[in-house]
Amino acid sequence: MSYNYGADQQADKVAKLVEKKAQLEAALPVVDDARAAAIETRLDRIDAQLQKEIAHAKAIGNVAAIKAAMGIDGIGGLEFQTQAPPGVGRMVRLPFYPVTAVAGYNGAAGTQSLTNPVLTALIPNAYGNALASITMSTPQISWATLRIVGFETDIHMTVNNSGTDGAALAPTEGLNSIYAPKLIVQDLQIGGGANLFTHEDFADGQIYDSAQPEFCGLRDYPILKSPNVAQVTVAAIGSGGPAAGGQVAGTQNITFSVALLCEVLQDDNYGSHIPGPYARKGAMVRRGGSFV
Repeated sequence: MSYNYGADQQADKVAKLVEKKAQLEAALPVVDDARAAAIETRLDRIDAQLQKEIAHAKAIGNVAAIKAAMGIDGIGGLEFQTQAPPGVGRMVRLPFYPVTAVAGYNGAAGTQSLTNPVLTALIPNAYGNALASITMSTPQISWATLRIVGFETDIHMTVNNSGTDGAALAPTEGLNSIYAPKLIVQDLQIGGGANLFTHEDFADGQIYDSAQPEFCGLRDYPILKSPNVAQVTVAAIGSGGPAAGGQVAGTQNITFSVALLCEVLQDDNYGSHIPGPYARKGAMVRRGGSFV
């Protein structure tokens, strides 16, 4: 008589439940609210059933096989954890472009561009001096349905130009006056909707910097679909400069770009994708919200 009587059948049952769960989670981001609610209810039942199977597996000594069927266990009973990569759709970055020309951004008179997302701000040296804010916008993406999952800045500061008055500075003034301009951001919105930032006014763009180890969350993670576009307001602000009896002529330079982090849910050419971990049930989906 086989000592695996019942154990193999349980492992097969769990494998089928896990497969069904993955299929339902893949369909969740692209269905309507009513269908999403029904899928969530079914997923809850599957989760409850899996917990029962794990408890039963402990009773009959079948834990290793069940964990292997669930994809969370390795050979020899070793359990591994790893950061899940994005789904087949992948996380993509959608750049913002300067849709208006504002003085000081890419030149004294400013430059409008629908093809170049990188801006260089030239800020005259003065304490608290700032350029006027500029509105940046993503292009219309007609070929795909996207889920917004974050916002990101990429900030680079160049060497400050102290101007013609630099020669008049004492040696210690130049060394002790390391100053740097800042990028501030405000009012991220989709199609003219509510602000997605948690702050109503300007905030330091550094908190959304691509160099940060973790993404900064948003108030909501809505769908982005043409003809809607995303817009954000940014501004460059100076942090003063070395001064000896007055301000120092010259400029502070900051080069930056901003991008929207998105998940491709459906592509006209490549079809629907398996959602990444940041767009799956338990991470973003909620009943009655705009996540579904």
